[in-house]
Amino acid sequence: MKKIFLLIVLILSTVAVTAQENGERAKKGRFSPEEFKAKQQKFITEKAKLTEAEAELFFPLFFELQKKKFEIERNARKGMFKKRDGRPTDEECREYVNKMAESKIAIAKLEKEYTEKYMKVIPACKIMEIQRAENMFQRHLMNEMMPRGPRNGMKKPQEKR
Repeated sequence: MKKIFLLIVLILSTVAVTAQENGERAKKGRFSPEEFKAKQQKFITEKAKLTEAEAELFFPLFFELQKKKFEIERNARKGMFKKRDGRPTDEECREYVNKMAESKIAIAKLEKEYTEKYMKVIPACKIMEIQRAENMFQRHLMNEMMPRGPRNGMKKPQEKR
């Protein structure tokens, strides 16, 4: 009887631990916009050497711009190809390509507008450092996502010294 009881306890504890590990893996695999924004803000603040006051003035504008850019891109992709059962027509492709080009123009105009807003709250040299830091953050994310070592004949890009 004791052996059966111990066996049941062992099985239940194994199932519980496995379920917990799977739950933790699932949480790690999910994208969290809040976590992403926090990492991005921390990275940019550190690399651009922003003061607390500068960060408080800059980041509300920065995230406002990010949100607007996302909306423009999402609207451009909306209804990309209405047919899911076959290849799009040349006209549908032309329409999509034009929408994407127009969205890039709209985003460039927005970036210009927000650069002017940034310069009202922080110095231009800091904005330049922020832009560098933002590019570094994107490279940092890509390096995190890419597996280590060569894959499919591709070599890992070498870092500049």
